[in-house]
Amino acid sequence: MSTPPLVSCLCVTLGRPRLLERAIGCFRGQTYPRKELVIVYESFDQPTRDILDAIDDPDIVGVEAPDDPGVTLGSLRNLAVSKCSGDYFCQWDDDDYSHPGRIAFQMGVIGQSGLPACILMQWLIFDEAGGRAYLSNRRPWEGGLLCKTSLIREGMKYDDLKVGEDTPLVKKLFSKGLVFPVIMPRLYIYTYHGGNTWSRTHWEKIFASSRPLSDESSRLIRGILDGTYDTGQAAEILDGISD
Repeated sequence: MSTPPLVSCLCVTLGRPRLLERAIGCFRGQTYPRKELVIVYESFDQPTRDILDAIDDPDIVGVEAPDDPGVTLGSLRNLAVSKCSGDYFCQWDDDDYSHPGRIAFQMGVIGQSGLPACILMQWLIFDEAGGRAYLSNRRPWEGGLLCKTSLIREGMKYDDLKVGEDTPLVKKLFSKGLVFPVIMPRLYIYTYHGGNTWSRTHWEKIFASSRPLSDESSRLIRGILDGTYDTGQAAEILDGISD
């Protein structure tokens, strides 16, 4: 049996230890066998450094970026790509939640399609402020990108922007016919918590274009995000959401 490709999960974070610990838990719960988590943080971010100092895991790598008030999210994402070891990488945003089967599913799609990238076209959304879960509209959701690393290292980059840095990259990949889009919303929970990069106004537009889920589904998804359920229980809940 051939060795599966290494996938690097790239996480850019800043002073959000609670969310980062959840993102680390999502990474550790992935069923895909060959993976690493690359966490990029700025040098003044002591809470993140404390978490990394306490971790003894060769599959989790910390990358410290110099303190630069003008640094953009796009440049930090490019730094993460430059430091990763994977044949493929995926965005691993610290404030969202990935189903344990996310990487395995997307790598399976890449293997079957023969294309170098895969993106999620629909996912679950949770509004912590309102306590409501939604099923998103269908579009290329940039945070759901899994892509061959060599494409980025050979010319394509994240744009040097503070927000919206991943949209131009995804558009370039689509324009060249390099991405296989998939509809599998249970693989990802996109979360509004009040400290997101995008403003509440932006998120209100997302909620308005999405379909609200039931009170029960909202309760269960909140429980997943709060850590009420272990990895196996969370997977069963997400697999069973049908409304």
